[in-house]
Formats: sequence, structure tokens, C-alpha cells
Amino acid sequence: MTPHPPQLDRLLAEILAELGAFQVSMLSGESDPYRHVRVLGPSGADFRLEVKEYKRITPATAESACLALNRQGKATGAQPVLFASIVSDRTSEIATEYGVSWMDYVGNCRLVFPAFGIYVRRSGLANPHGKQLPKVLNVFSAKSSRVIRAMLQEPLRGWQLNELAAHPDVRISPGLMSRIKCSLIEGGYTVMQAGKIRLKRPDDLLDDWVNHYRNHKPKEYNFYLRGELPHVEQQIAEWCSRSLDRYALSRFSAAWRLAPEVRYHVASFMVPARATVAEPWIDLASHYGARKVDSGANLVLQVVDDESYFGNRLGDTIPTTSPLQTYLDLKAMEGRGEEAAMAIYGTYFKQSFANATEQTAEHHEGN
Repeated sequence: MTPHPPQLDRLLAEILAELGAFQVSMLSGESDPYRHVRVLGPSGADFRLEVKEYKRITPATAESACLALNRQGKATGAQPVLFASIVSDRTSEIATEYGVSWMDYVGNCRLVFPAFGIYVRRSGLANPHGKQLPKVLNVFSAKSSRVIRAMLQEPLRGWQLNELAAHPDVRISPGLMSRIKCSLIEGGYTVMQAGKIRLKRPDDLLDDWVNHYRNHKPKEYNFYLRGELPHVEQQIAEWCSRSLDRYALSRFSAAWRLAPEVRYHVASFMVPARATVAEPWIDLASHYGARKVDSGANLVLQVVDDESYFGNRLGDTIPTTSPLQTYLDLKAMEGRGEEAAMAIYGTYFKQSFANATEQTAEHHEGN
């Protein structure tokens, strides 16, 4: 059984008590949808809060809610506060972006009122009110992320759901596509405009994909081959051409060709899972002299079992993974991977992502 929502003033008073002797009272006689709260504190602090309560709020609805709260607070001179049964990390980020404080039904919160010396951040309190929320499909799972890959490759494009599901690098059922659409919209990553799904927050979507990808990146095999890196790469490209139909330079090997300021000391290739079956694996050792090592590797093979990883390869002589895949792999690495990833981002994504965000924002404001 879901517990009843708490009394706003009592919960807020309990939170502010950590900072001193605050008094919280509801102001009666208001007819608008906002709840007006007066706060009296030490040293003569006396201010108002504009509070809007939501039984359920998602990232998809948080942006308009926080925008309205921000505007209302400016109009009345009060501090805007979002009060909801449960506030996700993404909703919290949106509230922070719009200068709106928030609080959930158990006291997790971010209350920031600088003019009155108040900053409270509480997290980790178990929230039974969230147990009734429906489970959201993980859009970063192996199959679902194909949709993200296709959309981020063309960030300014609007997609009919059936054409996106049938995309060569996606190839999923219409039913799964519909569920992914709902999850992307629920997460605030996309919107539907004129019957097409469009990216709304491509940078947030890519960042969250990176966080998931770090824990689910392809299996790696480390090798040592004699010779300088160009020779090693040429040898492995020859082996791939003999044994495989798809392969690509990856990680730093790809980054050097996509953003030439990147330097590296270990060659990397992405290969399909069938590369590890007996015949190609034996050929790699016997014909090319590659030997597995635990340290001192100058070659890494990333093994993938989904051909969408090879989508949008670039290059003619030796293909590279796409800028998007290269970015994911670099971000998943330690050390210099971050620097190389940002070089790829600046060259291939920064402007188009900004344009996509602006495009959907203009449409939203136009409505």
C-alpha cells in the first residue's frame, strides 16, 4: 500500500531544522495552482516559496514545469520549488538548469536560496512512493541502443517510427520501437513533432549512453606483434580482409585518422565475434606472429556480436569505426581517451547537436 503524501510544511520544516530555528507556514486563501509558503528563519530571514506539487513528474514534463515555476517565482519574487512524489536524477538536473529547487515526498531534496544562506542537498533516502511507477525500458541495452545510434548519427533528422525500426543498423520490431519511443520521450531525450520522433537533448542522451557503455563495452584481447604501428595495422587489416567481411580501426587508431592531432602507441581494431573461432584465430598467430599478452600489448582487438557497431564506417584503404562509435570507445577508456574523445566531439557533433537542441526548442516555444 502506497503511503499518503506528507504535509509539505511539516516536511520542509524538518529539513530546514538542520540549519537552525526555521518556521514554515502555509499561506491560505490562494486560488491558483501554486502553493504559497512563508519561511521565517534566524537573523530575521523572511521569504516566500512558490511550490507546485506533482504526484508524478518525468523528465519529459519537468522542463515545462520548471520553466513555469521559474517564471512564476520571478513574477512574485518568491523562491520556486518543485514538490513531487519522486524526483529522478534527470528531473533534478532539469530543475537545477532552470534555477528551481526540488523536494520529494521523503525529504530527498536540493533547496538553494543563496540570498538567505540556504543550501540543502539530501539524497539516498528510500522512497516508497516511487514503487508504483511503471518500469521504463532501458534504451541503452544492446538492441535498443541501435535506435540511439541511428538518431545520433543524424541528429537533425525527424524519423517515422516504422522507417527507424527498419533502418539497416536498427532492424527491430514495430512493437519494440514503440516502447523505445515511449522511454526516450519519458526520459526527456526526444519529442514527437508532426508524427516524427526528433532528438531534444542529444548531449544528455550521448552522455548517459557513455555511462552505460563503460560497463558494457566489447570484450578485448591484447596482442603483441613485431613492427611499428603502421606495419602492425597493415598486417591486421590484411588478416581481417582474409578472414572477415567487416572490420574497422577503432579507438586511438580511428581517432588519429578522424582528428589527426591525436597520438597513440597501441593499434586497435574492432572485429566481429566470428574472428575468434578456431581458423581465423590460429591464422592470426601462425601467419602473422601475433601472441596474446597480459602486458606490453601493441594491438587490441575489440570483439563485438552486433553488426550495428560497424555502421557508418569511414575510410577506403582501412576503414575506421564511425565518429560516434570512436567517441564511445574513447570515453570508455582510462587516461587520454577523454582528451581524444573531446577532439572527435568538437569536430563531428558539437554544432549539429546544438542545432538539434535549438530546432526542437524553437518548435516547443512556437506551440
